Amino acid sequence: MQRTSAMEFAPSVFRRVFPAVLLLCLANSGCNSCYSGFWNGNGSGLAVSTSSCPLTKATGAVIVRMSVASAPPAAAAFPSPFASPRDVQHIFVTLHGIEAHPSVMAGEDSSGWEELVPDLAAHPMQLDLLAVNGDSRSLGLPASATAPATIPADEYRQLRLRLVSVHPSKDDVIPESNDCGNVGWNCIVFADRSVKPLEFDGPVAEFHITPERGLFRVLPDDVIHLSIEFNAASSFFFASNTVVHLVPVFSVISRTASSIDSAQ
Repeated sequence: MQRTSAMEFAPSVFRRVFPAVLLLCLANSGCNSCYSGFWNGNGSGLAVSTSSCPLTKATGAVIVRMSVASAPPAAAAFPSPFASPRDVQHIFVTLHGIEAHPSVMAGEDSSGWEELVPDLAAHPMQLDLLAVNGDSRSLGLPASATAPATIPADEYRQLRLRLVSVHPSKDDVIPESNDCGNVGWNCIVFADRSVKPLEFDGPVAEFHITPERGLFRVLPDDVIHLSIEFNAASSFFFASNTVVHLVPVFSVISRTASSIDSAQ
């Protein structure tokens, strides 16, 4: 059979048109689609199909350590806007989560919060922010709470410490003991042995670490050691006859496993 000029022209057209069609599909669909198709070279068959295929994001691991800035003396005096602040002996907070977010604008209900200590959800811990563990400044999280948490590799700009609420629901997990007695799960104990509950700005009991202090970076396939340190000397409180509003100051220090190994 003799090939005509029309028959020869068709494959040439498809060779030129097919790349343009493919690029147009890519431009219109973004980066979250996969493409498959065929072209038999003669121009008699051409097909392009798309399907959702989210890319696998690189991850790293985070190990969290809670500590205090220095070993406070007995009955440590806290700065206060009041003329005669009473001495503070203990600050008990009951943690049920430590989360990070890459966006400085993320709100309470925003998606993308990453849990750094998954064990706390099932085993909340009451810690004394003024206590030290022997000669160490560590607050002594158990091994189950300091296991590495795998999260997406990213630059994180917010941290929040989530606490057990004043009135937990029947479905909330709570510790077996409570050093705050009957005033709730988060409190301050003064030198005169009075105990007052902590109050919070919103309905959720939590502390936010400011972005300038909370910035840390998780690298792909690396282990990040994150130290969250409570600074009693820089923190202060507003006290009333019934409650205390604590304004805590935390600092965040992050180091990669490789940098720790090289320093040893």
